[in-house]
Amino acid sequence: MALAVVRDLREYRAPVRLDGDSRAKPRSRTCLYVYFGCVRPLLENWAATRGHLREITVTDVTAVLSPLRGWQRRNAIAALRSLFRFAKKRGLIFANPTTRLKAEDIQRNLLPMTDAEVLAVQRIAATPAQRLIVALAAVHAARATAIRRLTLDDLDLPNRRITIAGHAQRLGELSHQTLLARLAQRRITWPKTPNRHVLINAKTALGTGPVSAEYLKRHLLHQGVYLERIRGDRVLHEALTVGADPLHLALVFNLSHTAASRYATIAQNLLDDQTGVCRDAVGRETGRS
Repeated sequence: MALAVVRDLREYRAPVRLDGDSRAKPRSRTCLYVYFGCVRPLLENWAATRGHLREITVTDVTAVLSPLRGWQRRNAIAALRSLFRFAKKRGLIFANPTTRLKAEDIQRNLLPMTDAEVLAVQRIAATPAQRLIVALAAVHAARATAIRRLTLDDLDLPNRRITIAGHAQRLGELSHQTLLARLAQRRITWPKTPNRHVLINAKTALGTGPVSAEYLKRHLLHQGVYLERIRGDRVLHEALTVGADPLHLALVFNLSHTAASRYATIAQNLLDDQTGVCRDAVGRETGRS
């Protein structure tokens, strides 16, 4: 990366961004971590032909954003706007190429994951910890907090049972294999740890608490893997497979009535789209399109 760009980026990450000053609001370390993770590959791309941030044009920004979609694109836009606003205030650039850049609203309607999304997750989830986290979300629709708080006492490996957030479930083959791999790595790396949590790191291995939310973000979210997307896809797949029954979804995944009804409605709409059925506002069939 060009030295001038590196210097500007280091200044952007300086303590002033954490503490704020008379010209900028303070930013949390998590926010800076996400922003830096978004802009670094873009800057590395530019560094091949540009020597300074002031050389970046609107066309350059549009070009690097064009292949990005969804939240990845939205986060990149936010990060670039933050970086160039900072550079403009500090006199590092003459014109801000992101001034007219706006983040599009993300479509909130849940749809099944595409083959490309699934392959991307498989490629990123390489370590035993990453594979376990993804498996728990993909098979058991486990939330991030429940995954962090999962302990050895929640596992009944001989009987293939697992308790997630107080909800006992049968342990699927994928979850079983990823658990065995993670537990084997755990025993080798921290053989004498007093911590009973399945997911631990060098810091939590010395105590008894769970890993932080930042642990999951660093391992997956910052690399483009969204657990809620995977979890939602699992629930939706169940609804599409066995029928859009909110009671079934609530019992299988320990969902609230509201959440189960929402997934059931989405699944029913997708099924209706396939068969050409039209429904009114309260879900009654009104005919075929």
